[in-house]
Amino acid sequence: MLRLLKRLLAPGLLGTLAVCLNAGAQIILEAENGTLTGTTVTTAVAGYSGTGYVTGFNATGDAVSWSFTATNGLYNLNLRFRSQFGPKGFDATLNGFVISGTFPQTNGFGTYSAGLVQLTNGVNTLQISGGWNYYEIDRADLMPAAVPAPPLPVPASLANPQATFATRMLMASLVADYGKVTWSGQDLASEATNVHNMSARWPIIIAGDFMDYSPSRIQYGANPKNLSENMIGLDNSGYALSMQWHWNAPTNLLNTTNEPWWSGFYSDATTFDVAAALANTNSTEYALLLRDMDAIAVQLKKYSATNIPVLWRPLHESEGGWFWWGAKGPEPFKQLWRLLYTRLTQYHGLNNLIWVLTSEDADWYPGDDVVDIIGVDAYPTDTSDPLSARWEALKARFNGKKLIALTEFGGVPDIPKMQQFGVWFAYFAPWSGSLGPTGMPTNTVVRVYQSTNVVTLDEANAVPSMIVTTTRTNQLIQLAVKGTRGAAHRLLTNTNITISAAGWTPIATNKFSGGTFIFTDNKATNFPVRFYRVVKP
Repeated sequence: MLRLLKRLLAPGLLGTLAVCLNAGAQIILEAENGTLTGTTVTTAVAGYSGTGYVTGFNATGDAVSWSFTATNGLYNLNLRFRSQFGPKGFDATLNGFVISGTFPQTNGFGTYSAGLVQLTNGVNTLQISGGWNYYEIDRADLMPAAVPAPPLPVPASLANPQATFATRMLMASLVADYGKVTWSGQDLASEATNVHNMSARWPIIIAGDFMDYSPSRIQYGANPKNLSENMIGLDNSGYALSMQWHWNAPTNLLNTTNEPWWSGFYSDATTFDVAAALANTNSTEYALLLRDMDAIAVQLKKYSATNIPVLWRPLHESEGGWFWWGAKGPEPFKQLWRLLYTRLTQYHGLNNLIWVLTSEDADWYPGDDVVDIIGVDAYPTDTSDPLSARWEALKARFNGKKLIALTEFGGVPDIPKMQQFGVWFAYFAPWSGSLGPTGMPTNTVVRVYQSTNVVTLDEANAVPSMIVTTTRTNQLIQLAVKGTRGAAHRLLTNTNITISAAGWTPIATNKFSGGTFIFTDNKATNFPVRFYRVVKP
């Protein structure tokens, strides 16, 4: 990695700055007045505030820190920085809690909003260090702040106007809870068992991955092990389903010792050029893109055939560049996203998909007409990080327009703390293994999943069934009903609403596949008045 400017002063020469403030006052911490560890003060680049700025963040432990007094409350933390060698991650440690962020590339000094932080009465400490290093710090500003308002209601309509009733009802349920509670989720069904063993609660959403259905993996012997069938079976237990796709590049895998075939979704493991493939629709590479999309369509049609909606999350984390679908920049990515949307919805007629875009950079946004939910994938240094800066940035763009969800998280996010900071993700999905629930203290998992404002499977399944719409066509009555996913039900009818349920006539027995069912009453024309009710068997 590139090294920054030569150190000008020995570390540790400057002492601690203590700032005494009246309640609610702005706090300004100049970096050159902080305590330096492995870093130095310089004036080499113009545009800094105060008498200089701090450079030399080159290694683990290099830092600038301050000790200051404050009044208890929420504050916005803004960092004035310089990051000339590209985007650089950093950690801001406030009173022992770590906030992770990424400075964007800038040749001059810029201001980065690190989000909301909680200060306490008396002495507080702040340190900037770590991450990817190779950035410079001018100062830190702390501005008194109020808890942000919850997000505005968003439309329940989907990008696909042909979306199925079950798909629309899943989206409507998420929309109804947005800004009030957060749905719980989990990557992998096996990890959901770990959640239950630790917290006595089950998540609502289970996430799977179509990775091993990628044709270039199958040709090397990958075995999906009936993943689709197993995921579909989870509907019987009431789970909502989310699917992602670590899409192995269609061709040109390096398949070396360092970059084996099974890592072919990474940019470093393939020479496949998505921009070139999209630029020539007559090319073999373009045909292979369609081949792969069609292979995944085969799997998605299995969900559609059983009336199960899918929170569909392809092509995630594109702007990172570490996956081949983002390696050539935003324009090819947006073109690929729209091609995938068109191929699945129009060519294959898949109307059971809720399109989830995990991307936070506005330059990579493919358009409102092909996106339903905005996703955030976060692996912060401290799992108690409320992610308020990332939330507020997306809220500024999508408030009242799109749901925002925490689609991946390294560990279990502190949802109660997030909500106290005004962060209201529609749902969250921890990752697996050491970055999942088992990598967290049991008391943290219990506190999150048993939180009042976190919805778990038992709570979702307690919602009563209801008839959403009744439609009369050619003298026939069609009922659209929603209820607990996978649960059995009976549909009863009578011409006298005052009679007890025991006296009603059963006309259908089925289950809520995907949380809904639609029934057409062929005998409705025989009665001037007809009443219906849904009951458990």
